[in-house]
Amino acid sequence: MLTQQPLLSKTLFVSGSQCPLRLWNDTYQPERATELSFVQQAILEEGRRVGELARKRHPEGRLVDQDHEHMEEALQETLHALESDTYPALFEAAFEHQGVLARPDIIERLPEGGWRLIEVKSATKVKEAHIQDAAIQAWVLLGAGLDVRDVSVLTLNRDYVYDGQHLDLQDLFCCHSLMHEVSERQESLGDRVESMLSMLAENDAPHIEPGDHCFKPNLCAYYEHCTRNMQVTEHPIGELPRLGAAVRARLRSSNILRVTEIPDDFPLSRLQSIVRQSVKEKRDIIHGDIQGELSKLTAPVHHLDFETFAPVVPRFAGTGPFGQIPFLFSVHREDDDDLTHVDYLHESESDPCARLASELVAALGKKGSICTYTDYESQVLANLSKAVPELADALRAIQERLFDLKKLLETTYYHPRFHGSFSLKRVLPVLCDIKYDDLEIRDGLAAAHQYMQALDETDPQKRRETLRNLREYCKRDTLATVQVKRALANIEK
Repeated sequence: MLTQQPLLSKTLFVSGSQCPLRLWNDTYQPERATELSFVQQAILEEGRRVGELARKRHPEGRLVDQDHEHMEEALQETLHALESDTYPALFEAAFEHQGVLARPDIIERLPEGGWRLIEVKSATKVKEAHIQDAAIQAWVLLGAGLDVRDVSVLTLNRDYVYDGQHLDLQDLFCCHSLMHEVSERQESLGDRVESMLSMLAENDAPHIEPGDHCFKPNLCAYYEHCTRNMQVTEHPIGELPRLGAAVRARLRSSNILRVTEIPDDFPLSRLQSIVRQSVKEKRDIIHGDIQGELSKLTAPVHHLDFETFAPVVPRFAGTGPFGQIPFLFSVHREDDDDLTHVDYLHESESDPCARLASELVAALGKKGSICTYTDYESQVLANLSKAVPELADALRAIQERLFDLKKLLETTYYHPRFHGSFSLKRVLPVLCDIKYDDLEIRDGLAAAHQYMQALDETDPQKRRETLRNLREYCKRDTLATVQVKRALANIEK
């Protein structure tokens, strides 16, 4: 029986573990949170689908479907279901202990007696945050009197390969028993819960300065609100590429917060030293042979970009959870002053790999260098070679022609306005006048989820519009690398 309105849930406890102010805002001022993006919403939806699949492993199980506004009814329904020997498993059962409410994904009745608590995660390995989730759930269930004899996390099996006909739900998932890890944490949980409840009983929100905790384990939804009035530090030490935790801590212990404050004799890597010099001298620095590297390109020069999607639950034969599948490519081709474009977007619900590989081989021909930005395209080509063995030789030949413009930039040129990043969208405003602001789709993650949504779209007009937006985004990426290459060709010592 719910004797008081619970002030904590598993989700709120996790929030409080990351930051007390996040817990306060979640409880009293959730309107301060940044609205979920399309990608975040899509990820949540994928997690919901994984949870539904996990339930199907227990076909005789029962769902406690009372929502959060009917917790008393959910607790009563759970109690009645537990008293019955009818159900081998319960989904979203409700429990309350010392002001904390828990609704575990699955509790499974064990043949020898007692119950197994199972948390379902749309991931392929157990993470620290998953153990924390399971630990607080177990604390509530044990405190509420349930005979919990095992605590497990159910993840997707990274080695599972879909046969294209039937999802084997027993093989699709891996069950990881965490009873030892969870048991070790039980003693401290009561004090942590009491501390959080005491904080929530105060009249004022806790004062917490933004810091590294804002991003671990995830970006806090209140980060924008908490930093809205903060003065932006010009060239903070975080701009140093690949800055390790030990070096960061050493700099901070000396109260060094800006790149310009780092002494010249402070040991840094070669690239970090170049960044320090560039920022201090307020100028760009050429530290490699740009023209010599570009002279290795052979005509006609192509520019290639892939868009891929990674279904959490495999859709095609021969693929597994989170398998990267290319569905769109863009190619710009430079012939002296002539610039042409070709692309391919797989518009049906079938596996794109074979058709896309065939179109790609035709688009790139057998001659000329192929510019990319990062080595991602090389990885996609390697996977395509395995997926389409009849074109493996042609795809490997394409792979050998790749030229990574990002690697060229990292090893030859730095500008203070890069702010420590060599991402395409960071260097573009510095090197050339090309933007993404006019596009409906502006990043790869959004493209992947938009494509998956388009596959299931029943409105033909919306589907066509999304596919057109996808083409425009991918085309802009290869046009961007054309401009980056041309800008680098005009840089002189």
